[in-house]
Amino acid sequence: MITNDEKGMSKISLFAKQAVKYYIVGGTGVLVNLGILYALTDFAGFWYFASQVIAISVSITTNFFFNRFWTFKDSIQDQRNGVMYLKFLVVSLIGMGIQLGITYVLVENSIFSYMYAAGIGIAIAGAMNYVVNRRLAFGIKF
Repeated sequence: MITNDEKGMSKISLFAKQAVKYYIVGGTGVLVNLGILYALTDFAGFWYFASQVIAISVSITTNFFFNRFWTFKDSIQDQRNGVMYLKFLVVSLIGMGIQLGITYVLVENSIFSYMYAAGIGIAIAGAMNYVVNRRLAFGIKF
């Protein structure tokens, strides 16, 4: 028989395990994001803001698939991939707005270069994305 304390610890353990996986996926997303941002801005000559929109869009999609099929694979209750992706996309677009806003303010006020500013924006938006996407997109309660 499992006690309420054991159930609570199990939920905390699952949350922590999923958080670690989510941030590993996020780390790869950061590499994708910053790699595309750098390549498009410094090599292809795009404006950093346009490069970042493209970079974030690509990383949103790769992050969704890694999270769907690795991070939350055992916790997802009968949701269709299209529905989950749409929810994930909506939350991620809000995060994208946060990230772009932070980057723009930091770069245009000459506080940081576009790469450092993007990193700061990613860190702030990423924390919000985990909490909201875990519940809304992937349907995991707790």
